[in-house]
Amino acid sequence: MDKMARGFALFMNWFNGVCALVCGLWMMASALWALPLSWNDWMPVSLLDPLPLPDFMKCDFLWPGLALALVNGVPNVVALVLRFRGDLRASYVWGCVAGALLIAWTVFEMAFIPNGLSVFYLVLGIMQLAASARATTLTSAKRTRGLP
Repeated sequence: MDKMARGFALFMNWFNGVCALVCGLWMMASALWALPLSWNDWMPVSLLDPLPLPDFMKCDFLWPGLALALVNGVPNVVALVLRFRGDLRASYVWGCVAGALLIAWTVFEMAFIPNGLSVFYLVLGIMQLAASARATTLTSAKRTRGLP
């Protein structure tokens, strides 16, 4: 079970780190340039209308894309970098931060734009937080006992 927690925590860092950065950058690029395949081809910007945000943040996908990259992408990438540098405990702590941010993001979104995809990501966020917290506890316990 402990190995599964560590593995899932790593999977989520890769999955959300890559997906959030790619999709966030794609959303921002779609707002700035005419792309052959734009984010607007996947969903209309009017989908953002119910969100209680200033109008300039809902007129295109620039701000939502930036938010996605910063809120979901960056914490997961930081966790990956720390992991590859050998600081497992800090990596798992950043995984907890990323999971908590994903939970907050999806709860906020579902309050105004209920949808099945957000429910899926909410479940992933809860699982990421739980797996990363478990992995943090395991890493801390190993340190206390002097194990590698």
